[in-house]
Amino acid sequence: MSMGKLEVLRVRRSVLLKLVSTFFVGATVAATMGQYSGPKLWWEAGDTENLPLSESFPDRTGELLLYNYEGPVAARHNSFFQPLGTNGRACVTCHQPSNAMSLSTDSLQERWKTTEGKDPVFAAIDGSNCPSLPQSQKSSHSLLLQRGLFRIYLPWPTVDSSGTPIKPEFTIEVVRDPTGCNTDPVYGLNSAQPTISVYRRPRMVANLKFILGTMDDFDVATAKPSGSIHSGALTADGREATLESQAINAVFAHEQGKRKPDPDQLQDILDFERQIFIAQGSDRVGGDLTEVDGPQALGTWNLARAELPAAVKSPYQAVFFTADDWRSSNNTDTRPTPQNEFRASVVRGNRIFSSRMFTISETANLTDRPSGRPIEGTCSTCHKAALVGTDPTRGWMDVGTTIQPTANSEDSPDLPLFKITCSATALPHPHRGRVIYTTDPGRALTTGKCSDVGSVVMQQFRGLSARAPYFSNGSAKDLGQVVDFYDRRFQIHLSAQEKQDLINFMSVL
Repeated sequence: MSMGKLEVLRVRRSVLLKLVSTFFVGATVAATMGQYSGPKLWWEAGDTENLPLSESFPDRTGELLLYNYEGPVAARHNSFFQPLGTNGRACVTCHQPSNAMSLSTDSLQERWKTTEGKDPVFAAIDGSNCPSLPQSQKSSHSLLLQRGLFRIYLPWPTVDSSGTPIKPEFTIEVVRDPTGCNTDPVYGLNSAQPTISVYRRPRMVANLKFILGTMDDFDVATAKPSGSIHSGALTADGREATLESQAINAVFAHEQGKRKPDPDQLQDILDFERQIFIAQGSDRVGGDLTEVDGPQALGTWNLARAELPAAVKSPYQAVFFTADDWRSSNNTDTRPTPQNEFRASVVRGNRIFSSRMFTISETANLTDRPSGRPIEGTCSTCHKAALVGTDPTRGWMDVGTTIQPTANSEDSPDLPLFKITCSATALPHPHRGRVIYTTDPGRALTTGKCSDVGSVVMQQFRGLSARAPYFSNGSAKDLGQVVDFYDRRFQIHLSAQEKQDLINFMSVL
């Protein structure tokens, strides 16, 4: 298809979506809602415009497509968009529709420029490297601006969901503290309320029907699911078991709320988060990803309408595409056009993701039980939840993104570095021993277990082109660096073409 025809189709689709959205709202509801004037690239807390039934947003490789399954949303009347705390933020502040319900560094840097650093997203509590720093200086917000990281401040020793302290199996020593927060007299580990600060990316709040209630708690000792359900993919360390608890604690921590959301406010937030679906809608080279004759896993419409699938059982079973072919839009055009070549590359990337075998080794909470030996697998061995690519059976594992020397964290002087020393009576980390250097202890800050140091919950694979950088610590600035990390980490020996095929595949999800 020519680019001219593609643009015509995009315009037609955009007009159709606006007409459907207007019809859906109806005259009575429209009278109570603000008028929507086009793609809104940044939502401020307290905005009163409509988030329509569907909207497209430009991103690095084409357009992101958002779909509200239950219809348009009146931001004026929805608590996801309204400030519930004291610092001027709402949920939407850190989960922007144009950034696949997360945040990108591109948007954050533009927001700093537009507001001169005064937007609530840069609030001192966690939008800066440390609240004690001079907040007007750009350097005080460098981790958010350059890596997309918010400060996650957790009590140490850790506590359980009821607030009862958990005796940790290890001690923490601050080796490097570039932000100053972990040694700060007010906010640090030696303060009156000992706190450890780590820095993490905001997670995508969309496509949640594939996330909620699908993760079995995993018993490491038996290498079997425990039988209970735990939606641990909601946070990087799996500390939130339900969407409700995540929303409540986010109001207290990130919005600095003084009280819990009331039942109606909480229901507003949960209903909105459950109805929103995000996926790439078009690619600048590959064209429209929502075509009727395209792969059934591409495009937001297919995602929203799909029945809830079980986890993929076979390493050879496709996680995303249900077909091995991506036909051109008219079913007859097989010319070597840029669009057809790109689509062929995506199909190859999908096949590599689901069937290219390699050795997975030294990955805690995956290869440590029951045999401790490396396993042969594919990308889908871990990213196996159909249509989103999370892990519905455990979710957290240590692939080495925060651990020295795997992560090359000596090349990240802007992040803190901790020395973890496990007690002699504790079960040691299965692959790192009893002394571990890490920029983020990960799930161990929730469980207090030495064996969990460095384990992080994987994110889903949708809307990737709109929410760079990647990994929980923002260490991969683009998808190329993601592929390079795994190729190096597990010695897959991908060719340059295979790397590009994987990049193209991930960019259209």
